[in-house]
Amino acid sequence: MKHLAIVGLVLALIGCGGGYDDIDAMRDATTGSTSVVNGNNGSNSDNTAKCYEPNVLNTTGTRVIDGDTVEVTQVSGQSERVRLLGIDAPESAQEYGIESTTALSQCVSKAIVTIEWTERDRYDRLLGKVIANNVDCNLNQLQEGAAWHYKEYQSSQTPYDRIAYANAEIVARSNGRGLWANRYPIKPSDYRSGKNSSDLNFNNERLTSKGASKCYSKPSAGNSDGSGTIIPLPPTGAICSNFIKKTCSQITTCVEAQQQLACGNIQIDGDKDGVPCESICPGG
Repeated sequence: MKHLAIVGLVLALIGCGGGYDDIDAMRDATTGSTSVVNGNNGSNSDNTAKCYEPNVLNTTGTRVIDGDTVEVTQVSGQSERVRLLGIDAPESAQEYGIESTTALSQCVSKAIVTIEWTERDRYDRLLGKVIANNVDCNLNQLQEGAAWHYKEYQSSQTPYDRIAYANAEIVARSNGRGLWANRYPIKPSDYRSGKNSSDLNFNNERLTSKGASKCYSKPSAGNSDGSGTIIPLPPTGAICSNFIKKTCSQITTCVEAQQQLACGNIQIDGDKDGVPCESICPGG
């Protein structure tokens, strides 16, 4: 029986899942593309599961809406709404709602912010991880007791983040931090539904994240064909972890264009013939 339980847990951690069915408000979002690589964290190992690289959105400004929603401005000047993946913060009018918003504001304040995302929700918002100066603000909200781990939609997270976020909530709750100073807090989802209490039957068993995959298990909703086409692996995972996706007009050499394509920027190969930015690459 113990072996069956372990197998069940592993399958649960690698399963696919849906997006958010949040009912806060109608929000705007953007489209994008993603790529598929065979390996964990850019590894070339044949023994790891297929994973999808997230889109990375670079921002020039961030405005906090509430404890789990931000509006960001891209380099192009376009404004987008982002729903923080994996957490559910108290509503603005709810107990600890203002404090939750303040905690998120402090995380992104005066920071270089990027958004890591693979999905959009029913309101067309990006579902993403807000990273400010290399700090995961989604996780930080849980560590500060400023949000709940949104378990109803945790399958949209990577297995690693699922465990890390769940453990962060347990630690904050055990220490009575933030919203957990109230012994009987109300889940934001219950509050939105008009309920005045929540089922607080918690499982406080912490899990180890050692060996857990950091790969997303589904392609981005931004894929126009939804095919999740597998692309060639780049020389090392480190190169792709730091690159910024560009358009052909922003690329000056064919070598750079080929690296961009190898790292998953399939938008620069519009006719899908394997030759990126054909105006500057031989064979185009």
